[in-house]
Amino acid sequence: MNIGFIGTGTITTSVIQGLFRSKIKVKQILISERSKKNSSALSKKFKKVKIVKNNQEIIDQSSWIFIAVVPKVAKLILKDLKFKKNQTIISFVSTASMAYLKKTLHPATTIIKAAPLPTIVHKLGPIVLFPNNKKVTSFFNHLGRAVVASNEKENNHLWTIASSMATYFEFCNTLETWLVNKKVKADKARSMVASLMFGLSHTMLMSKTKTKDLVKEYQTKKGINEELLNRLKKAGVFSHTNKGLSKILQRITKAND
Repeated sequence: MNIGFIGTGTITTSVIQGLFRSKIKVKQILISERSKKNSSALSKKFKKVKIVKNNQEIIDQSSWIFIAVVPKVAKLILKDLKFKKNQTIISFVSTASMAYLKKTLHPATTIIKAAPLPTIVHKLGPIVLFPNNKKVTSFFNHLGRAVVASNEKENNHLWTIASSMATYFEFCNTLETWLVNKKVKADKARSMVASLMFGLSHTMLMSKTKTKDLVKEYQTKKGINEELLNRLKKAGVFSHTNKGLSKILQRITKAND
């Protein structure tokens, strides 16, 4: 099948690179010229990728269309594009509600909201999907781990957690910087932190133990893990995290209204 991407930013680039690392078979991938740097690089690297200057042409030639533009651009361009009833439309526009998408993309009826993250380039990480669609879910399970929301409200809750990416890296950066300040070489500090976090994440994915029980399991009475955890709790790190997530959810919910 032919698939098309309207918008060629970081997420589209990551998805396409992940695609060519997977076992998914596509006849051709049509991409918009925006942005020129990304689209040019993709077309040069992959023979099946073709740049199409006109968004309507991408729609006309594709079975699946991925809408991968920022919300402001989506509102400007989608109203003037014509979709077909039998097409599958996957929207990466996080703030576009299903009601808006159904109205704007009519007569297309197979419409899925998807939230892939940059880690999809390595076929890693979650892809939040709503509603459930077997073919689309299978597609994204080849590119990471599909997490299907039961309803749009839950979709917003799951998407809220994606706001933690930069925070996660800032936490890692704090650990790295502390080591470097203690005269540990930068590459050794990075290796230590990255390996530690990878191991802990892998444990979460593979273990059937509840996360709250892992918290208990990974500390000992009067040990160093217990001490750091208690110090951060006392400083309000986790309560502030909860408050921050609630604010992000309000922003997402308001944008989807």
